[in-house]
Amino acid sequence: MPFLKSGTNKKLNSLTPAVLQQAHLKNIIRFAEERKLIVAGPFPDAGEVRGIYFFDVATLEEARQLTVTDPSIQQGVLEMELRPI
Repeated sequence: MPFLKSGTNKKLNSLTPAVLQQAHLKNIIRFAEERKLIVAGPFPDAGEVRGIYFFDVATLEEARQLTVTDPSIQQGVLEMELRPI
């Protein structure tokens, strides 16, 4: 189960926050279309954990491989913490 946490990159280079958010959501939709995603969503508070994914995968490694495709993670705006369930 990936927890999406605030990343260390507070400044975006060539991407605006709106463009990055759009790319992030497009990636989530791809997970759903591939039937790898059960549910995803943000947390409403301003805490360190910003959101969560529940994947339908067999291993933590498969979850990691999916999550690292997220543009927000690639840009360092979000970081992933994986936990087995």
